[in-house]
Amino acid sequence: MFCRAMNASVTDPVPRVSVVMPVLNPDADYLGRAVDSILGQTFGDFELLVIEDPSSRSAAPVLAQRQDLRIRYIVNLERTSLVDQLNRGLAEARGELVARFDADDLCEPDRLEKQVAFLDVHPQIGVLGTQLAILDGEGRLCGRRDYPCDHDAIAGALARFNALAHPSVMFRKHLVVEAGGYNHRYLGNEDYELWCRLVARGVRLANLRAALVRYRIHPGALKSARLHSILRGTLEVKDTYWREQMNLRARARYLGERLLLWLPAAWVLRLFMWTHYRGAPAARDGAAARPVN
Repeated sequence: MFCRAMNASVTDPVPRVSVVMPVLNPDADYLGRAVDSILGQTFGDFELLVIEDPSSRSAAPVLAQRQDLRIRYIVNLERTSLVDQLNRGLAEARGELVARFDADDLCEPDRLEKQVAFLDVHPQIGVLGTQLAILDGEGRLCGRRDYPCDHDAIAGALARFNALAHPSVMFRKHLVVEAGGYNHRYLGNEDYELWCRLVARGVRLANLRAALVRYRIHPGALKSARLHSILRGTLEVKDTYWREQMNLRARARYLGERLLLWLPAAWVLRLFMWTHYRGAPAARDGAAARPVN
């Protein structure tokens, strides 16, 4: 094996942060750039956990070129699910802080440094996200996604939409483990449901004002046929956690999302792009967006 064994040696120093990156059928160029953006962080006390499900393309050649001992490469023997990959990463993580990251996005060089510093100064915060810069398939900046920053605003927004960008979050591992990790019932909305569950348990959330993750929109990132199932999952999360707490604005959005189930997925995709990504063009040239609810 070109990198360290699946399980780190007990003599290895325990990193402060574990970066969890699920991988399935990765694009070699996107994956290489994503990994390099982690390995080039100004904060170096981390491990990168790459949790791969088997597919026609492997992450192994890309990771082999890096030869960085902070990479821990774990390959499942059979196809599982994104929720299984995330929970496997959570179980394997040795850091007290866990940072999520996707295999086709990019981190700003100081992402980990800024998130660790904020969490050190604000011990009451359990989950910390950032804003998003939006990239097209060629890597060009084409928009931005903004989120509320303080806990009350985030908690209030969760009745309407997912107010934390999953690929940008860093959280205190013990809080997510104690809450039961990611839930298989909400595959496709596993992060949204987790934030709602954590708020219900009294965990406080925040977002930094800086866009520290470049979120890539490209063909193949999400099959448009999945949009309706993701939308149904979003409605189920709202029914579970917010049905009795919705204000008029939240109820209007809820009813609007129910109506979207009757529209073609391509229309839903264009509407999502137009309303969620400031400055980004609607899904053009067949590009598929990766909804961050």
